[in-house]
Amino acid sequence: MLKLTNLSIAYQNKVVLDHLNLNAEKGEIIGVAAPNGTGKTTLFNIIANYTKPDSGQVVFGGKYTYRNEKEEVLIHKHLTTFPEQKDLFDELSGTDHLKLYASMWNGTSKHVPAVIDKLQMRHYVKKKAKTYSLGMRQRLCFAMMMAADTTVMLMDEVMNGLDVTNVALISECLLDMKQEGKLVFVASHLLENLDLYADRVIFLKEGKIVHEQRFTEDREIYLKAEMNSSDYHELKTKIELPAAHMYIAEHLLCIPMGGLTLSEQTRWIERILSLYGHNLTVGPLGTVEYYEKYFS
Repeated sequence: MLKLTNLSIAYQNKVVLDHLNLNAEKGEIIGVAAPNGTGKTTLFNIIANYTKPDSGQVVFGGKYTYRNEKEEVLIHKHLTTFPEQKDLFDELSGTDHLKLYASMWNGTSKHVPAVIDKLQMRHYVKKKAKTYSLGMRQRLCFAMMMAADTTVMLMDEVMNGLDVTNVALISECLLDMKQEGKLVFVASHLLENLDLYADRVIFLKEGKIVHEQRFTEDREIYLKAEMNSSDYHELKTKIELPAAHMYIAEHLLCIPMGGLTLSEQTRWIERILSLYGHNLTVGPLGTVEYYEKYFS
């Protein structure tokens, strides 16, 4: 569906993307995690052809690239990017915005009422955008993506300014999009939320994908114990920790359980409890923990 091949770009001798490769398919939600200023927005801009890479290419459907204006038009019929709130028209209503986006990509706005109902906007959607709160404006931007109803969607900080209820509502809509066969990229600072709907999360560092967290596959199980730095170093003097253990962000000890017998797993749990009395958890690492591993 979408293939990124050897994408590289640098600004003033600072490498932002470094021979980045990625394959993505329909019916997939891909989270993108990285600190601000490390390439998330640049990656989205290259996919949308707002920015030209220094090298590499973006291929849609196995054959279309941005090699000429005709192919660019064909691609943009199937791709939308998340609108910025500053680009909303203050004097237009929410309904006007949705009809505009629906007509631009679909040639019809018949499905706009269904979008309004799905996002629970009926009570304010006819008011002018200048009267909207931050959360209402953000929900409108997401509704505009739904109205466009394209195959590929790029969403940068889609949850910005939303309360818990709206985050849950948008998450539900994203899951519906996946079931409809959309390919959706989501960059979000709500890392735990990505775990709820993403098929995988890629972590960008120094222009490369340093880790890919796949939620559709069996994942390594860890014994996880909150532990400060002094306790961790003291523990290492008392027992020999497995070579594959991790100590993340100066607070979380993670001991892999895969390959251990049930009695061996129980022994590790008892060891940590007896030495420090910590409340322990057992399970796979989530997006927050991998983020801390690579960026803290």
